[in-house]
Amino acid sequence: MNFLNINCRQAPVAILAAALLLSAQPGLQANGFYIPVQDPFATSRGNAFVASADRPSAVYYNPAGLTQLDSFAAHAGVYGVRLGIEAETAIDGGRHENDAEFIPVPQVYLGGPVSDRLAAGVGPNAPFGLRTDWGPATPFSVVATETDLTYATAWGVLAYELNDQLSIGGGIGVTYADGTLKRFLAPPNPIAEFEFEGDDISTNWIASLLWRPDERHSFGLTYRARTELDLEGAAGAPAIGLAIPGASLDLVTPDTLVAGYAYRPDEHWTLEANVEWVNWNRLGTSTLRQAPLPDNPIPFNWESNFMYGVGVTYAPNEKWAFSAGYIFIENSQPDLNFNPAVADGDRHWLSAGVSYKAAAWTMDLAYQYAFSDRTVTDPTAGFDAGDLVAGDYSSRFHGLMLSFNKSF
Repeated sequence: MNFLNINCRQAPVAILAAALLLSAQPGLQANGFYIPVQDPFATSRGNAFVASADRPSAVYYNPAGLTQLDSFAAHAGVYGVRLGIEAETAIDGGRHENDAEFIPVPQVYLGGPVSDRLAAGVGPNAPFGLRTDWGPATPFSVVATETDLTYATAWGVLAYELNDQLSIGGGIGVTYADGTLKRFLAPPNPIAEFEFEGDDISTNWIASLLWRPDERHSFGLTYRARTELDLEGAAGAPAIGLAIPGASLDLVTPDTLVAGYAYRPDEHWTLEANVEWVNWNRLGTSTLRQAPLPDNPIPFNWESNFMYGVGVTYAPNEKWAFSAGYIFIENSQPDLNFNPAVADGDRHWLSAGVSYKAAAWTMDLAYQYAFSDRTVTDPTAGFDAGDLVAGDYSSRFHGLMLSFNKSF
């Protein structure tokens, strides 16, 4: 009896990996399970910030930008997200809702100069993750019921100003990931919910540059390397007495490359644009190791995609600034590999925010609304998991971000 291989095409079964990669961070269903927004000021302007990077959050967005800080500064913020997904499945015409929760996601950064040309920064954030809970009553309960991933990365970076126009930066990230996946066993297995939980610690790296040819124009480039994870833990179906104490799953979060340009026509206005490439091709086939049962290959076969962000900031004086932005994110999950645990699709993000500065303190507040609508069809002949997940999926989420920055 194979408790893990559903008698259907393997792609949707990728549930196991897809699921794990989602969580507290996220729960944000942003780009697959990538959470690009990590600062309310950047978020309010469409996350177009890599060519400015003049705040402590440069630790993540563009470490080279830390050379712009005149003194050390700290950032403490939180991102609250409420994600709602609805599915109208074709096989039964039923409507199903993800159990949306309001999920807080923190960010902390500290950075500043250590000499005339050298700067340093540290800080934890949550660049990947998701949380979904469809419950047991959907036709795709053998594909996904509940998924949860807690994912956090602590960054340590250095930046060096080569000259008055060009700075470079880079560093390492240490990641902790803890994932949980639940789904029901498929017939002819007994009716029981299968669970997997595992965690791991891994590392990756970041490199960037910032070029400011003059006061009006600046260009930024940031590359973040992939993170290879081997989630080790346990699996089983308690209702039928199945226990696998040594289960593990290998997963890779993709590398990303983002390029940005900022234009400042005068002291009041800043216009900025980003293009970001996310290498989801890294998600080929993962393997769930479940001895004494055979290894279970889990094909993702996602497609790399692009994110396009534009934003504007208007600062009428030294105290106040108002921003707005838009992001378009391409779908990375083909119909053949669609999984409700992730439910990716072409996504639109609208955002706005306000900043207030008083002495050494700055407060940033941002609101974000995102939406996506997608029809999933089963491209294969015969009855399989594709028939269970086929249908119309719509997602709507609201995000609220608040942070405080303090210069020392």
